[in-house]
Amino acid sequence: MKVEALLWVLGLVSLALAIVSRKYRRYGLAGIGLAVAVIVTVIVLPRKNEMAAPASAAIPAQRPKRVDFEQQHIQRLDQEDPQARNRIQVSEIRFDQINPSMDVEPGTFESIRARLYNDSARFALTDYGYYLAVQDCVEKRCTTIYDQRGLESATVPANQARDVKIAIRSGEAPGSPPFKLLGTPKIILLPTETRAYDPASR
Repeated sequence: MKVEALLWVLGLVSLALAIVSRKYRRYGLAGIGLAVAVIVTVIVLPRKNEMAAPASAAIPAQRPKRVDFEQQHIQRLDQEDPQARNRIQVSEIRFDQINPSMDVEPGTFESIRARLYNDSARFALTDYGYYLAVQDCVEKRCTTIYDQRGLESATVPANQARDVKIAIRSGEAPGSPPFKLLGTPKIILLPTETRAYDPASR
């Protein structure tokens, strides 16, 4: 601030000198030019840079997209064997004996175990889609507090069953549980799609 005041004083004195005295007019004009140049260089340009900086900082940093190699693999198999999704109907597979894993801490669990039945008389199940919902039941009232969808691999021959494990995805913070039960858990696990790939395509 002191430098700015001195520069303005120098500019005004030089202007007055240029107006009043013809003898020193040349020096006065030179002083005015010098003062203006210093003001622009020292004061105006830094302020423009300070004003421009927040605009660039306001642009949110783009996070790199996570590449889902499993999904890409499924898409490639679907292209190679388009009938795989139609060989077994969703109504021909079912889940039973659905139970949560041992609690990591009270009120939460990290996975679901279930028995997956393939009631198709002809085809072996190779992949299944599911919808999982966890409800918290307090005083006979159940509320959904967590749900997820996914596609998993499981080889289940025709008219047989296999035990499967579905992991509960972490919460917002790495390793944190996504929900906290206050009452009794009720788990809903439903099939949503099927795959029965030809072994030659795999």
